[in-house]
Amino acid sequence: MQSVNMRHMLRWRPPQTNCGIVQYSVQFQGEFERLYLNGSWETALDCQQISQHECNLTSDLASDSDYNIRVQAECNNRTSSWASLPAPFNRRDTVLLAPVMSVKVSGDTIQVGFSDLPLSVSVTVDVWRKGNERNVSSHVVTARPSYLSITALQEGATYCLRAQAQLETSTRNKSNNTDTQCVSIHTYDNTIQVLPLPHHSP
Repeated sequence: MQSVNMRHMLRWRPPQTNCGIVQYSVQFQGEFERLYLNGSWETALDCQQISQHECNLTSDLASDSDYNIRVQAECNNRTSSWASLPAPFNRRDTVLLAPVMSVKVSGDTIQVGFSDLPLSVSVTVDVWRKGNERNVSSHVVTARPSYLSITALQEGATYCLRAQAQLETSTRNKSNNTDTQCVSIHTYDNTIQVLPLPHHSP
C-alpha cells in the first residue's frame, strides 16, 4: 500500500501462472463493517475484474479508521484465495509532501497560493522580516481554494516565507518545510501632480 498526499494506491505482484488473462478484484473492510455489519467486506467499485496490478482506493478509504484490504485473482473461471495486507491501513499514515507554494507581491501585500492541496490537509505559513528572524508570524490556510493575503507590510522591507503541510486530523503527520522564499515590498505613488500654468505678462 502506498499513500502520498492522501492518494491511496494498492499495488500487488501478479501470480506466477500459465493461464490466460488474469483479472483482479479488491475489497476493503473498515471499522464500521467490523463493528456494525458483522465483519462484512465492501467492494471497491472501480477495481473489479481489472487487469492492472494496482487500484486507486482514495475515494473508498474516506474516514480515519483502520482498513483491512484484500485482492483476489481470477483466470479461466478459477479464483485464488484472498491476499490481504499484513496490517490494517489508516489514511492518517499518508506521506505528506512539502506544498507547492507561489508568492506574489502587490503593493504592500504578499499573496501566497498553494496548488493541488489534498482534502483534510492544512498549511501553516511562517512569515518574518529579513533580519528579524526571531519574530515569526504564523498563518494557517485551510480554505479551498488555498490562498493567503498578508497586508500592510513595510515599504522597502524584505519578507521571507516558508510553509508546511499538516494532516488536519493528526498533528503528528507533517510534511517537510518548503524552500524559503524572500520578496521585497515596493509601493509606488500613483498621484498625478498638476503643475501651475506659466504666468504670461500682459
